[in-house]
Amino acid sequence: MKKTIPHPQKQVGLIEKIGYGLGDTAGNFVYQSVLLLLGFFYTEIYGLNATTVASIFLVVRIVDAVTDPLMGALVDRTNTKWGKYRPYLIILCVPYAIASVLVFTVPDFGSQGKVIYAYATYITLMLLFTATNIPYGSLTGVMTSDPEERASINATRFMFATGGGLIVTSLVLPLTKLWDNPAVGYRNAMILMALLSIVLFVICFATTQERVKGVNAKDKEQSVFKDLMLVIKNDQYRLVALATLLMVTAQTIKNTTQLYYITIYVENASRYSAIFLSIWMVGGMIGAQLASRLLGVMDKRKAYMLLLYICAGASTASYFIGNSNIILILILQFFVGFFNQMIAPIWFTFTADSVDYGELKFKRRIDGLTLSFTLFALKLGLSVGGAIAMTVMGYYGYKSGGVEQSAQATEGILFVFSIVPAIVFVATALVVGLFKLNSKTISENALKLEAIRAKA
Repeated sequence: MKKTIPHPQKQVGLIEKIGYGLGDTAGNFVYQSVLLLLGFFYTEIYGLNATTVASIFLVVRIVDAVTDPLMGALVDRTNTKWGKYRPYLIILCVPYAIASVLVFTVPDFGSQGKVIYAYATYITLMLLFTATNIPYGSLTGVMTSDPEERASINATRFMFATGGGLIVTSLVLPLTKLWDNPAVGYRNAMILMALLSIVLFVICFATTQERVKGVNAKDKEQSVFKDLMLVIKNDQYRLVALATLLMVTAQTIKNTTQLYYITIYVENASRYSAIFLSIWMVGGMIGAQLASRLLGVMDKRKAYMLLLYICAGASTASYFIGNSNIILILILQFFVGFFNQMIAPIWFTFTADSVDYGELKFKRRIDGLTLSFTLFALKLGLSVGGAIAMTVMGYYGYKSGGVEQSAQATEGILFVFSIVPAIVFVATALVVGLFKLNSKTISENALKLEAIRAKA
């Protein structure tokens, strides 16, 4: 069994962990809706062709990602009586909710006007996603300095995050069918999700605390450029960011094509679409909660690599089980979600671990700016993954608008759903293999930092 080094700071109670997790439930009402439904909504409901959607995904997400470092620098220099990060959750939750409804609203414009509206509303939503997610994600690193406790917090967080996705998949699609006009159905379903997200962000703000102060807490005394250079010089964080980019690219390719796979490729399975998406979430909730137990018996870096290889194998298996065995398809979907979300708490703690590594090396803690680059990598993965998925489908001859697809287009959906993400999962595992951060060094770094803070 893996040996761990005892750590004195275990201050986060169950209520606080749940409250923090509910913040990601709120965020995932939008994130999962965009990831799982927006491509399908744009082509089948909104009326855009696959090439235009690919362009929107790529351009909007890349442009938006440029703002991430600016937001990270801002939150690192924020000091209020409520802390650095928590105030953003309460201030921005309402604008974020409104933007999510506007993205899933079909305007009464001409074709060019609709494209402009799609760009404008989507870029607004992604900017607000940045402004809430960077401070939210940074909270993990300052709620406790104990690496094991951070893993526990993130296990709870990603269980609730996946729960948000489960609510989306089990409620949004059925709700859209309550109205004869699917465009009205999508909009009204997102209004409900938006209202719920506001309530959950308020709970997250009210129940969490910021405890950890960096070695150098005088954030305004150093320029943003110098902080940026420290993030870039952090060799372990560069690997974390690259792994994030690749992993999210793989996940986005697969998630973007899920609804196409089950409604177009799988025989007579359109009625199973909500079940298909939801069973992934159920598996993910269980997997996320069991991640900390895996870390109790296995080194963190090795666990991350193993799960990536399993995800690659499970994705590849989809290519070979055919399109008529719905039971086997649903069982495989459960395990894909299980192992995919077991990765999430492990992956995310590596950002905080690399911040500890950088703080020890450079004598400065930079949670917000570092997390902003993780979000930048995540968004770039969303952009690249979404663009790859739609481009490959277009290459195989996919036609939007609910028309019957050719055999070649149907085969293309299967290929991009199964084989393409598997290749990228393997590439991610190879990058993780280069990490110097393992369970032992991570715990040792945290103890060294606590000793330094105690002296200061």
